[in-house]
Amino acid sequence: MTNEYTNYFEFIKSQTQDGIFSHPDVQQKMLMIMGNEKNKKLELSKEEEKKIAQSYVKMHVALSAIRWCQGETLGVARQKSLEQLNSYVKSKTNIAHPMNKYLMAINAQVHREVAEINMKDSNSNKKVEMTSALKQRWIQEETKKFQQSMQVLNDMYKKYMPEKTLDKMPAAKSFETAKQKAQQMMQQILMLQINQTKQRAA
Repeated sequence: MTNEYTNYFEFIKSQTQDGIFSHPDVQQKMLMIMGNEKNKKLELSKEEEKKIAQSYVKMHVALSAIRWCQGETLGVARQKSLEQLNSYVKSKTNIAHPMNKYLMAINAQVHREVAEINMKDSNSNKKVEMTSALKQRWIQEETKKFQQSMQVLNDMYKKYMPEKTLDKMPAAKSFETAKQKAQQMMQQILMLQINQTKQRAA
């Protein structure tokens, strides 16, 4: 319809990023009004959606294992790990980024599932029982898994960020905030490991 005057993607991105116009579903419908097909850049593939879900779950399992090894009960470890991830997900404030909407949905779903598991699971009140050396090895492996899964999400996030003026785009700012949250989580993991080492030495 207006192809000779306006680049569709640039037109959509030129709209205000506040409120309803920041929502990817609305942006896609605007493209349809203009006679263009859905903008594929605004969509995740089914494989990518699966990868986000898997990475999120792996991060939760890794954090839960680490906290469990640090002396928390299994139920508390699962819940506290969710709180850490919730902080990370909430830092992704730009819903125009297609990954954010899906990540928020996964976060909400896992919260519901873990709450139900914690209520029903007879192991929720148990503490981990294994040697300190084995705990430390497990923590190290889970830390690697957490970092790998976080990298998958970060790489995907970059893929869908606008190519022009990255430093000025809301998605870029949101991504930087999320990276800071991830770094804070890694620092918390390292502090837990240091405290564990000190406790063994005492």
